[in-house]
Amino acid sequence: MSEAPVTQQRTLFPWQLSAWEQLAHAKNSASMPHALLMVGIDGIGKRHFANLFANFMLCKNPQGDAVCGECHDCHMFRANTHPDLMWVEPEAVGKIINVEQIRAVVKKVNESTLTGGYRVIIINPATAMNINAANALLKTLEEPTPNTLIMLICNQGLRLPATIISRCQKVMFIRPPHAQAVAWLREQLDDDKIDPQLLLKLADGAPLKALFWLQENLFPLRKDLFQGLHALSQGDADPLAMAVRYLDADQTSLVDLLLSWLTDLLRFKMTSDEAMLVNSDYKNEIAKVSVSLLKNNLLAYIDHLQQMRSHLAASLNLNKQLMLEDIFIRWAEYVSS
Repeated sequence: MSEAPVTQQRTLFPWQLSAWEQLAHAKNSASMPHALLMVGIDGIGKRHFANLFANFMLCKNPQGDAVCGECHDCHMFRANTHPDLMWVEPEAVGKIINVEQIRAVVKKVNESTLTGGYRVIIINPATAMNINAANALLKTLEEPTPNTLIMLICNQGLRLPATIISRCQKVMFIRPPHAQAVAWLREQLDDDKIDPQLLLKLADGAPLKALFWLQENLFPLRKDLFQGLHALSQGDADPLAMAVRYLDADQTSLVDLLLSWLTDLLRFKMTSDEAMLVNSDYKNEIAKVSVSLLKNNLLAYIDHLQQMRSHLAASLNLNKQLMLEDIFIRWAEYVSS
């Protein structure tokens, strides 16, 4: 017995339907661009969307704006063996996409497709390409091959070279409406005691990032970090010991937590409005610490951490211990000045 047709609406996240309809129409009307730049904050499902759309592009018998789920191409796609689909990603977390990986893309697009249909290349995250890799890709974008779609996924589109951005059609993935995101997130939670509103605030409105918070058990890290920052502000902790303590923590998550804490401190410093706080369950600690901080120091520290966050996103090889020592020494200095 054949499998039932797979409708993309059952597997797409609800906030992605309009983007899907737009691109499906372009494909069905033979107006699909040769390259898409998929831009949006982390945690709203861009990679998931690109994977599903690759299936749609490769399906030989699409049903309107959905794959058939029955053709040989759909079977190969589900088995991760489709010869005309190529994923290009860093070889390890925190690494770059190097020029050799992009040269393999260039070679691939100059070969005939093996199934007689489309070829799909997905580069994720595109911002992980070093300058040599980006330059190697540029010629392929300038001289597109027929029946080839290149999808570049990134959280920060403006960090790509302008020459690449200008040769792609941009697809913006915006935060889902708050009510829709909360409703979806509530359906995913097994524990009624978990507040989806708080989760979503901590994840900057990104539902998948909120789930990541739970899956990676980041609440204990958040609690421990915030207590440590408070202890440093009281002179009851050592910044070098704090650095060693978090060597094994995910550095991106740690910096994101710090930025969340600092932004709340700045909000309270400027407005004294507890309703504006993201970390509302720490409102008493935030109110107490904010008194001893100068606004200019806060702004300088936030700017420094945002640059550090950009370096992490760009997969630069940072020395973990030195980075953490810098973070906590700066904090100790700012709260004591």
